[in-house]
Parts: sequence; structure tokens; C-alpha cells
Amino acid sequence: MASHETAPRYQIGARVRVDKDVTTMPALPTYVGIVKEIIPSYVDKTIGYNLTLEDDPRPGRLWFFLQHQLTPA
Repeated sequence: MASHETAPRYQIGARVRVDKDVTTMPALPTYVGIVKEIIPSYVDKTIGYNLTLEDDPRPGRLWFFLQHQLTPA
């Protein structure tokens, strides 16, 4: 369930941790990453983030997560 936060909690360049309960396809290479882009989700009334993840074999790949799926690293 998305939280109803419309202000970004993290800024570009922030180091964040992805909640271990989040599952993705393909599987996450690690659960710590850096915010590269902040994306408002007006429909869900929350904020999304594009991250690069540490130790990703494809370092240019971006992963999208919602604000409630992240915590400070």
C-alpha cells in the first residue's frame, strides 16, 4: 500500500536501502543504491525514485522504487 507522501524524502545523490520484502524481476543484485531521479506519482500521491544499485553487473541500469519501499542507508 502506497503512503500518501507528496514531498520527496530523499534527494538526488542520497544513499538509500531497499526494503528486503521488495521482489523484482530480475532479482536485485543488492539492496543499497543511490538516488538518480525523483519522480512524482500524482495518481498514487507518493514519490518514486530511480536508483542505481551497488554491485549491479549493469552499472547504467536504473531501478524504480516508491518512497515507502526505501529507508536511509
